[in-house]
Amino acid sequence: MTRVRDVLLTVGAVLGALCLVLTLAGLAFGVKALVFRSGSMGPEIPAGSVGITRPAAAGDLKVGDVVSVISADRTRITHRIVAIDGSGATRRLTLQGDANPVPDAETYPVRRADRLVLAVPVAGYVLAWLGSPLGLFLLGAMVTGLLAVILRPRRPGGRRRAGVLAAAPLAAAVVAATSTGTAASFTDTAAATSGGVVAHTVTSQAAPACQDLDGLLVLGNIARVTWSQVSDRYEYAWELRTTGGTVVASGTVGAGTATGGTVTIDVTTGLIGVNANYSLVIRARLTGTTTWVAASTTTTQVRRVSILIIGAAMRCGWA
Repeated sequence: MTRVRDVLLTVGAVLGALCLVLTLAGLAFGVKALVFRSGSMGPEIPAGSVGITRPAAAGDLKVGDVVSVISADRTRITHRIVAIDGSGATRRLTLQGDANPVPDAETYPVRRADRLVLAVPVAGYVLAWLGSPLGLFLLGAMVTGLLAVILRPRRPGGRRRAGVLAAAPLAAAVVAATSTGTAASFTDTAAATSGGVVAHTVTSQAAPACQDLDGLLVLGNIARVTWSQVSDRYEYAWELRTTGGTVVASGTVGAGTATGGTVTIDVTTGLIGVNANYSLVIRARLTGTTTWVAASTTTTQVRRVSILIIGAAMRCGWA
């Protein structure tokens, strides 16, 4: 029995040390544990695997790397890089699952991505179970039982090894609770043989109205641009452009910001240039997408006017 107990303590101490190393690496270096919930990275990384990732700058990524990114609908996707476009700090990645015949429909602009460094089959099922209420309860019970071993070591070194063993369930609980599920989703193409597909056309919003709003002593003057909300499913991307077409400011106004069915943008003087004319270009699109946009844009004109030495104002229309 003494030999069996020593073997269990030694194995547990090693496993506890590994769990502690993984936990500390996550805190210090951004290491993540990902549980693969689907199988498009099979057979190399089947569903139920655990992947260990580490952050990497976009410029350090290369074709063939397996990376984990966040899609436009806020889903974590883990696939292999098949193409990299762009330069500088931001790159656009084209990803494809190993079991998928075609790349993902979406491309992913990233400054950093979580690059896979290790995958362990089946371990995801264990990690998912440990993160369940029952698993966490049993891990806590293990800690309680092993503390008794720490308090009553039977031979030199027993306290140290039992201490690491007791840390194992604690570290395992941390890893299980902080692990992230990832979709390695299937992508395929096929011809429909029956039924039909109904396309949705994003409708352009009505022409905007512009109103001058004066501040105190001509400070804080703005041009307020408003239009009727097309749909609560839409958001509105806008760009403020110079007469030469250079974009000097941009943003997105969500449909949720509409008041009484009217969406508002306040154009302020926080711009480059003095006494300059600008075009405010607005385009409707489905919320959370960059490709489902209206075929046409609506435009209104504003100008920045310097007022002696007191300040500046935005005004509707061009001078």
